[in-house]
Amino acid sequence: MKFIRSILLKCTCAFSVIAMIHSCDNEFSEIGTGIVGTPDFEIQNRAYPIKTYNKRITPFESNKLEGNLLGFYHDPVFGGSSVSFVGQMTPRDYNPTFGTNTVLDSVILTIPYSSNASTLEDVTTYELDSLYGSSPIKLSVFKNDFLLRKYDPSAAIDGAQNYYSDGSLSSGQLIESSALESQLLYYNSSYFPSLESIELETYNEESEAFEVTNTLNPSFRVHLHNNSDFLSPPEGFWEDLFLSREEDAVIGAEDSFINYFRGLYFKAEPITETEGHMMQLDLLSNEASLVVYYTYDQIITVDGEEETSTVQGNYELTFSGNRVNIFENNFDPSILQTINDTSTDLEGDDYLYLKGGEGSMAVIELFSEDELGNSEEDYLNEFREIDGGQTTVRRLINEAFLEFYVEETLSNSDIPNRVYVYDLDNNIYVADYFFDQTVNTASADSKYTHLVPLSTETDSEGVQHKKYKVRLTEHLNSIILKDSTNVKLGIVVSSNVGAVNSRKLKDANEIEGIPSGTVLTPRSVILHGNNSPNSAKRPKLNIYYTEPNN
Repeated sequence: MKFIRSILLKCTCAFSVIAMIHSCDNEFSEIGTGIVGTPDFEIQNRAYPIKTYNKRITPFESNKLEGNLLGFYHDPVFGGSSVSFVGQMTPRDYNPTFGTNTVLDSVILTIPYSSNASTLEDVTTYELDSLYGSSPIKLSVFKNDFLLRKYDPSAAIDGAQNYYSDGSLSSGQLIESSALESQLLYYNSSYFPSLESIELETYNEESEAFEVTNTLNPSFRVHLHNNSDFLSPPEGFWEDLFLSREEDAVIGAEDSFINYFRGLYFKAEPITETEGHMMQLDLLSNEASLVVYYTYDQIITVDGEEETSTVQGNYELTFSGNRVNIFENNFDPSILQTINDTSTDLEGDDYLYLKGGEGSMAVIELFSEDELGNSEEDYLNEFREIDGGQTTVRRLINEAFLEFYVEETLSNSDIPNRVYVYDLDNNIYVADYFFDQTVNTASADSKYTHLVPLSTETDSEGVQHKKYKVRLTEHLNSIILKDSTNVKLGIVVSSNVGAVNSRKLKDANEIEGIPSGTVLTPRSVILHGNNSPNSAKRPKLNIYYTEPNN
C-alpha cells in the first residue's frame, strides 16, 4: 500500500508540473507579445554557476526490463562487466495432447536480437542496434532450478517480488548459482552474433525439395537436442521433462508449471579480460521461444478403413514470466574511489564519470553558491520579484541550457550518443522532456531539442571539442514563474532517451531510481565537472533572457 501511495503521489506531482508549465507557456505568449525585437527590449545572456558531482549506481531492479542485455563488455577506463540473465518460460497451451507413440524430433531455442532492417533493390540487410564490442564470448545455457516467484511473501497482499542486478531479492536472499546451473543445455566457447537473417525451410513432397517458408530476423537460434557441436543433455531428458507429462498436473496450470519448470539461465563469460561483446535480446518478440518438435501416430479412416499416419506436433514456450538480468563488475579500484569520494559533493568534482548498467552517474545542482557568496535566491531574484505571495517577472527567459564537454583524453573511444537528464527529487523527467515532440522515425530515439545528441564544435584555433547540450527552458520558467522547487537533477548515459521507466535502487538514498535507458547500455563517458582544471570547459547554466531597457 505504501508503494501504491508513492506511485500515485509521483503521478499527481508529474501531472501538476505539466499543467503548471502549460499555463506558464500560455502566460509567456501573452507577456512576451511585442517584446523581442522592439527598441525597448534586447536579448541578453549570462552564465550561472552549477555544482556537479559523481554518484555510484548501486544495484537496481532488473526484472522485467524492456530488453535484456547479455555478454561481456570491457571498458578501458572502468574495467569489465558481465551481464547474464535468467528467464521464466511458460507454455502457450496448458492442456497439451502429445498423442500416441510420440517420438522427439528436435528442441529449438530462438531469441531475436535487437536489430534494424534496410532494403535496397530487394536485398534486405540488418544492423544490430544494441551490439557493444566486436569479440566473441563464452556462452552457456542452463536449465534453471531457482524459483522466480511473482509475489514477495514479506510484502503486502499481492506485492510483487523485486529482483536486483546483483542477483539478490528484496529480502536479501541471493539467487544461488548452483540452482541457476542445474543442467547444461548449450555451450559455445567462442560465440558472436550473426547479422544474417535465418531462412526456415519445409520439405515439399510434390516437388521433393526443401522450400523457404519463413525468414527470421537475426537471432540466437540453436538446437538443444542431439547437437553434435556440444554435449547434449542426458538421453530422455526432454521426453521426461515434457512429453511424458501429458496428463500430469505439473504442466496443467500456470502456478504449478512455474514451480515445475523454472526457466533458462544464460551465462556470459569473457574469453579474455579485455575483449568481448554485449548485446540486447528481444525477449518480448513473438519469435522468442523454446519449441519442442515431435511426431506421433494419427489414425484416419480412408474408404472405410483405418490407416495410421505420422504427424508432426510442437510444444511451445515463451519468455512471458519473470526475466532477471544479473550484473558482475570488475571495475578499476581507482575509478571507484574517485566516484565514491563523498567529500566532493560539497564543492563538486573535477570530472564526471558516467557509465551505464550498474555503473555511475552525476548530480547537478543549479544556481549553486559562487565564490562571492551569491546564493540560489539571489540568482532567482534577478528574474522575479515576490511581494505578498505575488510573483512579478523581471526577466523573460528565451532559452536556458547546459553544455557538458567530453574529456576525450580520459574517455573510452566508444562514446554514447545520448545523455539523459531527469528530476532526482521526484524521479521523473523534467518539463522540457514533455514539451519536446521531436522523434526520429528511423529509430525509437527522440527528444533532440531537449537532449541534443553528442555534437562537435570547432574553436577559433580549429580544435574540435565534443559536447552534449541539454535545454532546460521550460524547467527554469517553472521555477521562476510558478515558484517550483529548484530540484537536484541527475545525468546518465542512455541507450535510448525514450526509455524512461524508472528502475528502483536497492539501497535508495539521494538517488531513488534510474531510467531503464541507462540500464540497457554498458557505454561510458567522462565529462568536465564544475571543478575541472580546464575552466573553459566547466559546465554552466547559460540563460538568454529579455528585459526592458530603463
